[in-house]
Formats: sequence, C-alpha cells, structure tokens
Amino acid sequence: MEQEAAETIIELLKTVLVKPDATVIAAYITIGGMFGVALITVISQWLVTKSIMRSEHERLKLEISSEFKNNQFSKWQEEFLETISTLLSNADPEVYPTPEREKIVPLIQKAQLLLNLNIQSHSKVNALINELGLAVNKWEERGMSEILGISGRLLEASRDVIYLPGK
Repeated sequence: MEQEAAETIIELLKTVLVKPDATVIAAYITIGGMFGVALITVISQWLVTKSIMRSEHERLKLEISSEFKNNQFSKWQEEFLETISTLLSNADPEVYPTPEREKIVPLIQKAQLLLNLNIQSHSKVNALINELGLAVNKWEERGMSEILGISGRLLEASRDVIYLPGK
C-alpha cells in the first residue's frame, strides 16, 4: 500500500509540474512572496542592526576618548600646578634671598617638559619660566622687583594655561 501511495504522489507531482493549474500557480506566487518578504525583512533588519551597532560604537569611542582626555588633562593640571607653585615659591627673593639652584633648575626643567610649545599660551609660560630662571640663577643681573614682576607675569600666564573652563 505504501508503494502505491508513493507512486500516486509521484504521478500527481509529475502532472502538476507538467501542467500546473491556477491553484498551484497561486501557491507558488504565495510561497515566493513569503520568501521575498522574509528576505527583505532579514536584509533590512541586518542593515538597521549594523547601523545601530556602528553608531553605538562611535558613541562609546567618543565617550571613552573624551573621558581619557579629561583624566589626562586633570592629571596634567594637578602636576603643572604643583610644579609652578613650587617653582614660584623657591624663586621668591623675599623667601630665599640666596636662591638654591639645585632646587630651581629641576623645577624649571619639569615645568618645561609639561608644556606643549605648539600652544601659544604654553609658549608664553615657557618664555617666562626661562626669564625667571635666568634672573633667579643670576645668569642675568636683575633686581628683586624685576624678579617679582617676572614671577607675577608667570603666575598670571600659568593661570591662563591651567584654567580653561572660562574660555
């Protein structure tokens, strides 16, 4: 019986394939349409997901980069502030009438290393640090008022470099 049923189904399929009627054609169109819709859905879902993933990736990349720059700048601010304040206090002629070069020179070098000379405000601070170093170390003869004036200008220029939020 099974053999006869299988042969009957094969005969039916041969007949349908040779001369399909309207119902079979409608079924083919329906199945084809379903596959088409499924394919379009899969492709559009893939494109939307890819777009969302790309935008999330860019957002996270920007957020991490921004956070890194903020942390880096915060650490730089802290270190530069400490270095400049120590340099200014060690270079003050009222506190140290005879300057201690072994303390001042490393502070000058450290401050200069922290500066980016491609930035105009940093370059200005660097020039004032050099001027203060020449005066305090007595490589150029300057009076106490001139040294205090250089220190004051360095203090103001350093504020401009350290405190960016107001700009």
